[in-house]
Amino acid sequence: MELKKYLSKRNFNETTEPHEKTKEHSSQSLLFVVQMHNASHLHYDFRLELDGVLKSWAIPKGPSLNPNDKRLAIQVEDHPYSYHNFEGTIPKGNYGAGEVIVWDKGNYSALGAKSQKESEQFIRQGLKKGHLKFVLNGHKLKGEFSLIRFQGDDKQWLLIKKSDVYASQVSILEKNESVLSQRIISLDPKKTGKNPKKTRNSILIQKEIQKTTMPQIIKPMLATLVDKPFDHPDWLFEIKWDGYRALAQIHNQSVFLWSRNHLSFNSRFDPIVKALNEMTVDAYLDGEIVVLNENGQPSFQLVQNYLKNQEGFLVYYVFDLLYLKNNDLRELTLLQRKELLKQILPKNSRIRFCEHLIQEGKAFFKVASQAGFEGIVAKRIDSTYQSTRSKKWLKIKTHQRQEAIICGFTTPRGSREHFGSLLLGVYKDNELLYVGHTGSGFDQKSLTYVRDLLKPQETCPFSFPPKLHQPTTWVKPELVCEIQFAEWTKEKIMRQAIFIDLREDKKKQEVVLEEEVKVKKILQETSPISKQQKIKPSIHTELSFTHLDKIYWPQEGYTKGDLLEYYRSISPLILPYLKDRPETLHRYPNGIGQPGFYQKDLLHAPNWVQIETISHEEREVHYIIINDEQSLLYVINLGCIELNPFNVRRQSLHYPDYLILDLDPEGISFDYVIEVAQGIHHILDPLDIPHVCKTSGATGLHIYIPMGTRYTFEETTQFGKLIAHLAHEKMPDLTSLERNPKNRQNKVYLDYLQNNFGQTVVAPYSVRPKPEAPISTPLSWKEVKVGLRPTDFTIKNCLKRFQKVGDLFKPILGKGINLEKILKQLDD
Repeated sequence: MELKKYLSKRNFNETTEPHEKTKEHSSQSLLFVVQMHNASHLHYDFRLELDGVLKSWAIPKGPSLNPNDKRLAIQVEDHPYSYHNFEGTIPKGNYGAGEVIVWDKGNYSALGAKSQKESEQFIRQGLKKGHLKFVLNGHKLKGEFSLIRFQGDDKQWLLIKKSDVYASQVSILEKNESVLSQRIISLDPKKTGKNPKKTRNSILIQKEIQKTTMPQIIKPMLATLVDKPFDHPDWLFEIKWDGYRALAQIHNQSVFLWSRNHLSFNSRFDPIVKALNEMTVDAYLDGEIVVLNENGQPSFQLVQNYLKNQEGFLVYYVFDLLYLKNNDLRELTLLQRKELLKQILPKNSRIRFCEHLIQEGKAFFKVASQAGFEGIVAKRIDSTYQSTRSKKWLKIKTHQRQEAIICGFTTPRGSREHFGSLLLGVYKDNELLYVGHTGSGFDQKSLTYVRDLLKPQETCPFSFPPKLHQPTTWVKPELVCEIQFAEWTKEKIMRQAIFIDLREDKKKQEVVLEEEVKVKKILQETSPISKQQKIKPSIHTELSFTHLDKIYWPQEGYTKGDLLEYYRSISPLILPYLKDRPETLHRYPNGIGQPGFYQKDLLHAPNWVQIETISHEEREVHYIIINDEQSLLYVINLGCIELNPFNVRRQSLHYPDYLILDLDPEGISFDYVIEVAQGIHHILDPLDIPHVCKTSGATGLHIYIPMGTRYTFEETTQFGKLIAHLAHEKMPDLTSLERNPKNRQNKVYLDYLQNNFGQTVVAPYSVRPKPEAPISTPLSWKEVKVGLRPTDFTIKNCLKRFQKVGDLFKPILGKGINLEKILKQLDD
């Protein structure tokens, strides 16, 4: 049992985390626990009991029941067994400071094991091999899972749910309460509540919220119709309920239930009003009134006729919260509003929270279609509430539906009474246009009811009278109905139109020709980048950017969008040093506050991305090649902060373009690194050896010498060794050739071994995943002087410098040295 690392990281005089070093008791089965941990970033700690401790992994995105999700899991130090019950606040200034709750807990067994002893044996073997298979039996997580270790990285794993009866597309993370105490971690990272009901009236009002008097009238936010479903991590998806849109104002113990046109629904849907009256907080809600049939499905006919026959079960599905008390929430993001909404809605009531699914729009649409729903609604998770038709709210219908105005009817034939077909119209550019007719969907009762409401008139209401072949009676264009149809013709006429019911909640002026917009266009327009007109790739292949507001540098507040914009801006400078070179990506998908990882193998890139397969001793690796701005932005969008190219091009894999000397200080001031760099400069300059210095972006400096693809790796490395020995002879008190850091304390390590095949060094102009977002910056030799600091050049100030000084690194790609001539000079 190894807990030294766990114990060394904690001050038990301040933190209440367990100090026990041994297992509390002997259980009948192996335990697992998942703790929700809101530290510098919210994440989930997944722990498996083994050999008296909890083997632990940090999962930034949290576990999933969807087999298509592959969750990154970073293995961390073992925790004591007693940690499985830990909940509470780790104090500020301590390791992992923040709130912790037990999100899930239960027992587990290794897949195929017949006993606890065999389970332990299988798990030990799996840890060594890098592949664990186990079955969880928790409150939230159930069924078979795998943990698979990345090749070449002991700490990076993937947690994957296997396809079984417990697999689900629905996000299990929506269940955010503790399984021990029912505590939740609130939106405020400083607050955790034991009982959500007790915290409803003390919800944190953030800076985006304005304190104003609650208005009586708010126009609803409307969705744009698009052509097809889609997947996108910045969007959530809800059911499109087949009912009446309704806004509810709960204020001073009174309830006002409004239609979208501000008609009162109070008397018509009295059970909803009574249920809203039971809420103890002032709020303004937005949702859909639905009547469920005996199968639990929404029925528009039932909601239309509810006042007459009271058939079905009346429900108000609420999907948005606009005001809470006198606090205007409309400038909060949709996810923030829905989180607050979930806290205030009653349980076991006609008032229900409208659940949603993030990212998986295609699968959600398929389920909605199979279940017979009208469609789904897609909403950007960061959208504010705007009282207009928005492209940040979209609707995707499972069947073609269109509201239409009844403009006339034809004479009935045969035994049919009242009318044959209804003639239908919609507005377009303030003109009433004919869009077809319907004679289907009626029974004797609805034929009578509709005919009694029609008011004949002599004139045709259409702007362009249609050519009809039956006797027709025109009517005042007042009544609105809902139509389902097969498709639009080229002339914009509905084929196979079927009457659903009248729409008493809609005004005729709202009935417009609803044409589908291409979802591809919408996603481009609603991207924050498109809004800023930034980061436009210079070639025509489509590239979508995601999570642009995600904080990558917590202390400075720099975002992923800032990183993308920087690389787009400097792409002409950096691309010559990336072109045709295999790349190792240093990825931080959750910012530098969370663990990152190196990636060489890129197996699932788009077909327009160039891949170079290189055989190493043990396996083949598929490296990305970054030859253009498009490919550069593609890898940055993956969360790559730092680029590490080979010092060879794929056309000459065994002949380096340049030699690198890495000056790496060990417990010594950066001023001494500068002194060593100048010492090497004074060695190389008299020999007419071209060389350029750049900051590493961390604590050291890099000196490059052009080799011109004329020499092998062995020859290049030997020349680097020679220079390092010359520098060490000149500066023995400042430099070291020792590889072991313990043996080079207070000296600058002269690392010439970065020139072996497959070794990489950060590219010039690359950002480093360090505080302040420093840049690996080329220097003139007059700049390499005392007072220089690696953090002088950052993502925020480098662009002006590069515009002023140009590309100082350019000589490295020029004509290489004549090694034979230099060696002869040294011999002389």
